[in-house]
Amino acid sequence: MMVHLAVVSVTTVIFGIASLLLISRARNRLSEGSIRRYMDNFAICLAFIVIFSVWQTARSLFRINIDVEGLATYPEYIFVVFAYIAFIVASYRVLKIGEEFGFKEDGRKIQQLIREKKVKKSKK
Repeated sequence: MMVHLAVVSVTTVIFGIASLLLISRARNRLSEGSIRRYMDNFAICLAFIVIFSVWQTARSLFRINIDVEGLATYPEYIFVVFAYIAFIVASYRVLKIGEEFGFKEDGRKIQQLIREKKVKKSKK
């Protein structure tokens, strides 16, 4: 049972690190601007989650048993809290990107133009 948990933990950390590498590569291909800043925020969120996973994996591999009152529990909570704070900031920035580019309004206009075009074609 313990071996399966260790395999899952290590695999999770590997996927997390791979995701961070992919985000870094994607970010480098983007020009300066809102979407690149969003990727930065997303990478920070993911980094805190990966740190949390590394911490959990290290604890399980070294068989460190932590009770609620143990000081070693606090980093776990700190990593998760920072991840959620970073997700809030990233979500807020995505909201601002939506306002900046007006995706919703432009989408409605595009749909309306497509409908009008279809109606004109059907009348011919």
